[in-house]
Amino acid sequence: MNLKLLSLGIFSVVSVSPFLMPSFTPKAEAGCVAVDVGVQVAVDGSRRGSQSNNVSQRFDPNCSGGSVTSVGKQVCVSTKCEQRRTSNQSVSGNGRYTGGRNIPIRVNVPVHVHNPAADPNFPFNKR
Repeated sequence: MNLKLLSLGIFSVVSVSPFLMPSFTPKAEAGCVAVDVGVQVAVDGSRRGSQSNNVSQRFDPNCSGGSVTSVGKQVCVSTKCEQRRTSNQSVSGNGRYTGGRNIPIRVNVPVHVHNPAADPNFPFNKR
């Protein structure tokens, strides 16, 4: 009799456990998401690039469910390039705050290529 009750108890726990497991795992909660992608490409005669990328990302208090994305691209091919980028993002949500964290994502890709043909100080360009 005890073996039948033990078997029935183990069977009951095993068969019900998949339904109980989600209650033991923490829920994934996110606030708001802000994504900023900036690409700056300069091909010029200077040895050092003059590129800057300033990003400001602000989230409303109790932000939930909101998202914003901005993409900026700058390309310069000249003897001297100066690239300045400023991005201001403000995110508000749907008003149903769940306690999740806000996620700021910033991707900045500055590419500078020295072009000796455009460099006035390059030895072969002096006349």
